[in-house]
Amino acid sequence: MGSDVNLSTIIYENIKKDIIEMRREPDTYLLERQVAAEHNTSRTPVREAIKRLMQEGWLVGEDRCRTKISDLNLAACHDVFAVRMMIEHYALTETFSKGEGRALAGKLDVEMKKMASLENDPIAFVRADVGFHSVIVEHIGNALLTKIWRSISDEIIRISIFAMDEQRQPEKIVLEHAKIVDALWNHAPDLLTTLDNHMNHILEGMERCFERRDGEKEAGGSR
Repeated sequence: MGSDVNLSTIIYENIKKDIIEMRREPDTYLLERQVAAEHNTSRTPVREAIKRLMQEGWLVGEDRCRTKISDLNLAACHDVFAVRMMIEHYALTETFSKGEGRALAGKLDVEMKKMASLENDPIAFVRADVGFHSVIVEHIGNALLTKIWRSISDEIIRISIFAMDEQRQPEKIVLEHAKIVDALWNHAPDLLTTLDNHMNHILEGMERCFERRDGEKEAGGSR
C-alpha cells in the first residue's frame, strides 16, 4: 500500500510538471493505460494520481477513462493575470510605502541575473521569470497574499510558456525586468506603469498565441 501511495505521488508530480511545461498539450486526452506503461506500473497508482489532478483542476472529464488536460482559454488567462496584477501592484505599493525599494531591487537583481543565465533554456527561463515576481510578492511578508500567489503561480508558468513566441525573446524580457529593478532602485514614480508595460507585453504575446492556435484549429477542421 505504501509503495502505491509513493508511486502515485511520483506519477502525480510527473504529469503535473508535464502539463505546466506544456509537454502534455491542453485539451488532449490523458490515457490511463499509457501513463501506467510509461511508469511501468499497474493502473491503481495512476488512478489515484489522476483523481488528485482532477481535484486540482489540471485534468477534466466525466471519469478517469475519458480524462483531458485542462484547456487554456483567453478569458481564463485574463482572469489569472488580473489577480496577478492586483497582487503585484499591492506588493510594490507596500514596498514603496515602507521605503524598501532598494532592498527589494537588490534581491531582484540576483533573480534577473539568474534569468539572463537561462536564456537558452525556455522552460527554466520562464520558471526563473516567475521566481522574480514571486520575490516581489514575498518581500512584504504577507502570508495570505503569498498563499494566494502560490496557488496561481503554476498556472502563470503554464500561460507564460504558452505565450512565448518570436516577438517575446528572452533578452527583451530581461530588459523589461531590468526596468522594474531600476525603477525600484531610483524610487521612480512610474514603477507601477513599468510593471504594467511588462504585463501588457506578456498579454499581447498570449493573445497572438491564442489567435495562431485558433487559426490552426479552424484550418484543421476545414480540411
